[in-house]
Amino acid sequence: ELLARITLIHQVGGRAVSLIERQVQVLRDQSRNLQRQLRELLGNARDNDALTDRLHRLALAMVDGRTLDDALDAASDILRQEFQFDGARLLLRARDGFTSSRAEVASDDAMLEELLRRITAGKPVCGEAPEAPVLRSLFGEHATDIKTWALIPLGGASPFGALCLGSRDPYRFHAGMGTVYLTRLGELLTHGLARHRHG
Repeated sequence: ELLARITLIHQVGGRAVSLIERQVQVLRDQSRNLQRQLRELLGNARDNDALTDRLHRLALAMVDGRTLDDALDAASDILRQEFQFDGARLLLRARDGFTSSRAEVASDDAMLEELLRRITAGKPVCGEAPEAPVLRSLFGEHATDIKTWALIPLGGASPFGALCLGSRDPYRFHAGMGTVYLTRLGELLTHGLARHRHG
């Protein structure tokens, strides 16, 4: 450790810089960069482990839910408490076989249809928050705080619903981000909710 930190002067005449000193400096710089990258990788690994644990708890809660309302309650609680989204809203089509008096199951599907039109290839959409009326419909009193959002289809190529996530963080969701975990979240909810469809 000490050798990595101390500077040993390798004397050369005049104003020339010792090649050995220069090589040592380059190696130290590379070492610092590699250490920084390793810290970032370890941080990402810890974040991914925590995210995987949350998805696992959500999966268990969805499996334990005996009714659609149980599943919706579990999803809502875990998305808000475990994932710490500033806004989370599930929307399901009543005509696709979902029966509940809850606001998540709508007989008027206009809002859901508008959201699903924004989705291409059945993949999550991320970016800046949509226009104010859409935000108000989705997140109510928290709408003005939402800066970015993610829109996740439920049901694959023929979606029967959508999950909308909002964040106050202007960098949490963006168009270029990876969506592997958002896709898995959508798949998990799709299977957990689909088993409560009728007809």
